[in-house]
Amino acid sequence: MRILVTGASGMLGATLVNLLSDQFTVYATGNSNFENSFSRYKKFDLSTENYNELIKWSTPDVIILCGALTNGNYCNDNPEIAFNINGVSVMKFIDATSENVKLIYISTDAVFPSALHFAKETDCVFPENIYGKSKELGEFFLINSNRKFTIIRTTIVGLNINKSKSGFVEWIINSSKNKESISLFEDVFFTPITIWDLSKELCFLIKNNNISSEILHISGKSICTKYEFGKSILDALNIDSSKVKKGSIKSFEDRAKRCTDQTLDCTNYQNKYHRNLPSLVETISTIKKYYNEQY
Repeated sequence: MRILVTGASGMLGATLVNLLSDQFTVYATGNSNFENSFSRYKKFDLSTENYNELIKWSTPDVIILCGALTNGNYCNDNPEIAFNINGVSVMKFIDATSENVKLIYISTDAVFPSALHFAKETDCVFPENIYGKSKELGEFFLINSNRKFTIIRTTIVGLNINKSKSGFVEWIINSSKNKESISLFEDVFFTPITIWDLSKELCFLIKNNNISSEILHISGKSICTKYEFGKSILDALNIDSSKVKKGSIKSFEDRAKRCTDQTLDCTNYQNKYHRNLPSLVETISTIKKYYNEQY
C-alpha cells in the first residue's frame, strides 16, 4: 500500500512517516526541507493551485492530511491563507485523485465552542476562531464528497523530529530548564494524546481497512488543565517547575479566541474498534520516554 503524508516536516507528520514506513510505502511532503527528511520526500506548497504533480509522483492509495496552519493568531490575521491551506486543500486533493483513493483528515477540537464539554462526534460544530472555521471547511468538503474518508478530531502533544520547529511541550521544558518564568492556563481543559499514540491509532485504522466515511474523536481519555499537564511533564523529567505559574486565558485579550473547554469524548472510537486510549499518566510516561531518547 502506498501512503502520502502531508505536513511531514511538522510534529505529527514526521513521526507518522517514521512509524508507517516500517509497514507501508510512504511518500512525504511538507512546506520546508529539514535535516532528517525522508528518502521519499518532496517539498510542496499546499497553496499551489494544481496538485497533479504531487499525486503523479506519489500515486497514493491513502492520503493522510496532516499539513495545516495551526497558529491561531496567524490564522486570524491571515484568514484567506488559513482557509486555503486548512480547508480548500482538501478539495484540491479530492479533485486531483481518483475515487478509490482514501483520505484521512486530521481535524481539531477547535471546531467546537467553549460551552461544550467532552464533545462527541454527533455534537454540532460551532468554531470560535478562524483556525477552527478553516478546519470545519476541510471537514465539509470530505463529508459532502463521494470518497472513503476518516475525519479525526484530536488534540496532540509531543516533540519535533524537525529541530527547526518547537511546540508546546518543548516550550514548557526549555523555558523551565532555562529558569524562565512561564504561565500555564488553569482554566483551559483538554484531553491530550501524544503524536506517537495517535500515529499508532492511524496505523491500526489503515492496516484494518477502517476508513469508512466517518468522524472519529481520538484523543486522551483523561481531562486536565494546561497547568496540570505542564507540571506533570516537568515532575516526570525531574525539571524544576518553580518558575511555572498558574495563568488565565482571560488575561490574554490580544490572542486569538480559543475554547476554554477543549475536551473530546472518545468513547465511540474506543467501543467501536475495541481500543484503549491513553490516560494522562500514560501520556506523560510516553513523552518522558521519547524525550530521554531524543535528548
